[in-house]
Amino acid sequence: MRVAGAVVDVSNVCWSDALPPAGRHFPLLERLFLVRDAWHRQFGEHTSLTLVADDSLRRQLGPTDQLRLRQLERDRAIRFAPMADPVLLALAEEHGLHVISRDQFTDLRNAFPWIQRSPGRFLSWSAGDGTVRLEPSGIRPISPHAVSRALEGKVLKFEQHLDHRDPAHRKVLGHHWRCENPDCLKARYWPDRLHDWPLLNRGGTPVCGGCHSAVRQLGPRTRPRSFVVADLRTGEEYLRFPVGEGDALEVGRGELRHGINLGSDAVNAPSEVDRVSRRHLMLSVQSGSGGPQVTAVDLDSANGTVLERGGTSRPLKPGEQQSFGVNDRLLLGGAVSIRLSGQRHFSDEQQALPRLGTAGGGHTRLLGPGDIAALDLGPN
Repeated sequence: MRVAGAVVDVSNVCWSDALPPAGRHFPLLERLFLVRDAWHRQFGEHTSLTLVADDSLRRQLGPTDQLRLRQLERDRAIRFAPMADPVLLALAEEHGLHVISRDQFTDLRNAFPWIQRSPGRFLSWSAGDGTVRLEPSGIRPISPHAVSRALEGKVLKFEQHLDHRDPAHRKVLGHHWRCENPDCLKARYWPDRLHDWPLLNRGGTPVCGGCHSAVRQLGPRTRPRSFVVADLRTGEEYLRFPVGEGDALEVGRGELRHGINLGSDAVNAPSEVDRVSRRHLMLSVQSGSGGPQVTAVDLDSANGTVLERGGTSRPLKPGEQQSFGVNDRLLLGGAVSIRLSGQRHFSDEQQALPRLGTAGGGHTRLLGPGDIAALDLGPN
């Protein structure tokens, strides 16, 4: 098979304990050379390879491998970046290259939509009988919800040093914190509680992101759900907003006192948003054993609301209370889609509704079992 060449996710290769010595989880430069040799055996000795690595790899390798790495740098055989993934994906897209990595690049699917269109250009490796072989990496379609979660996880990891998979870190994410250092500028701006999360220092202790002083743990955070609004025709996302647990919010196109105005000038929505009614939809979030549960109610909209679930679509009846999950989409007036974001951890700023001028932004009363029939489903 003729190929234009490949770009190698060097850090991903060096850390792979699927390569010899198998099961040993530390970075080795020799693993890169095994993959390089496998590439040349399968695709030709003169087929090009471009090597891209995270800056952090320089510090992670042992002394002997650091010397070998510096030689690769002197030979201009490798390039480094603070984060290698966006760089190598951009190179692959521009030059039509294959990508050698075990990464699924979940958090970069929005930035590089070609990933899902070209799964055959992504290669992984297997090692058996003393031979390393390259094979399809198994890139598969991923839901927008999963992309949101991956993006959030990456931001937390690189900016706050918090890993949501770690139980101790989840306790940090689940609470508010206050910096009590009188000389801290951040504490002066937010004296009651920090608007974001603390950092974890090398000892695993939460500290203020501004002054690195110790912080005091306050009460637990509420659990909002975040919604993503997109143009149904193009798929372009143009608004995100939260609904807190125990709250309800109207969505429409008009000056809603307690809701989100998709027609606000601040939103910059496409013209098709005109198909959305002034009071189109009610979204509510209630507590549940598995986390916050979302319910959608069509408010007798002129052009209707359609629920997409599991490959099927059905219109919502006015006043019908319908559960709404992470793999579902609501289609408003055939023009706007609304889905749940994968975001799970929110700063105070992220929990606040967007500033939409007279579009509203207050909270409505949470709908109870007897409230649906009492909804005012007047003209929209």
